[in-house]
Amino acid sequence: MCLKSEPLETMRFNSSVTICLVALTLLASSCSEYNKICKSGSSREKYDKALEYYADGKYNKSLTLLKDVEHVYSHAEQGDTVLFYMGMSYYQMKDYASSCEQFDGFRREYLRSPFLEQAEYYLARGFYNLSPDPDNDQSFTYRAMQAINEYLDRYPNSAQREALVGDMVELRQKLYDKAYLNARLYYDVGYYNSAVTALRNAILTYPESDHHEELAYLIVRSQCLFARNSVAKLQRQRYLDTQNAYYSFIAEYPESKFRKDADKMQDEAKAYLERYKEDPNYVAPETLDEKEAKNDAALTSTSSSTFGVDQTKDENETVTKKSKQEKAAAREASKKQKATIKQAEKSDKQTLKTERKLRKENSEATR
Repeated sequence: MCLKSEPLETMRFNSSVTICLVALTLLASSCSEYNKICKSGSSREKYDKALEYYADGKYNKSLTLLKDVEHVYSHAEQGDTVLFYMGMSYYQMKDYASSCEQFDGFRREYLRSPFLEQAEYYLARGFYNLSPDPDNDQSFTYRAMQAINEYLDRYPNSAQREALVGDMVELRQKLYDKAYLNARLYYDVGYYNSAVTALRNAILTYPESDHHEELAYLIVRSQCLFARNSVAKLQRQRYLDTQNAYYSFIAEYPESKFRKDADKMQDEAKAYLERYKEDPNYVAPETLDEKEAKNDAALTSTSSSTFGVDQTKDENETVTKKSKQEKAAAREASKKQKATIKQAEKSDKQTLKTERKLRKENSEATR
């Protein structure tokens, strides 16, 4: 039985070896052919082989050969074909920045090329792929939206229209999320007065945003926290601002999921203002920080009266050391908060600058 099976196993092994040898031979032949064309092939041979490589999915080899003949065909009939397939090779290799640069130059130089519609489509898709998450600068998002709008205006009956409209919705959502995150940052770090301004600007910039309700609620909350942590002489006006924000919020969202919490802040503002009417010198209850400061002072006083001078001195030194450490930690936290806010403001300015530039370019193109 074993004697009969050995020839069959041997045949299978030989067959596998033959297949491997053939594959290696073809690979070596292919590499040899490519190197030969790169070194000594004519421009026409490189051009034809580049298109063949592209069709076979060998985009890197195609791009290399197209770059070699780009200057040769720049003013020839094949010039648009060379530039278009260079852009497509970059795109297929996921080098979207280079593909966008290539297609943008293409559409400016070859206005009557049969590849023009495809070039503008892949320009839009390239910027779409470059668009980052909402946490980052959204310059490429604006570029993508501009490119998609231009494409849809020029080719309203395009088969790609539905997909690009979907891309536009996704890109606009990124801008909504970016505006929300930037405004929310001021609230999160406790800069409540700045938060009110940022939140209102976010609503004014994108009134159709799906974050509108939460932004309006955060305005109420920021106003309340700002009033609560203000000095006594400024609290009355800031609680009045809290009520104004509250009434605006419930007028727009009477059934909001944030209504319950907003009602609590309205009650706090109302209670303060009622007490203020009765006693103009009324001061709102102490904040948590003020209570802790008084408790520390009382603890130090009790220690001094209970224990001897030496022990009191040691305890005072401990309290002083602890206070210094807390102040140092607070300063460090404040520096980090300021750095975060500064970065957010820088990102906002860059995004706004890009948007203005794109609007200017659109206006000039329309003229």
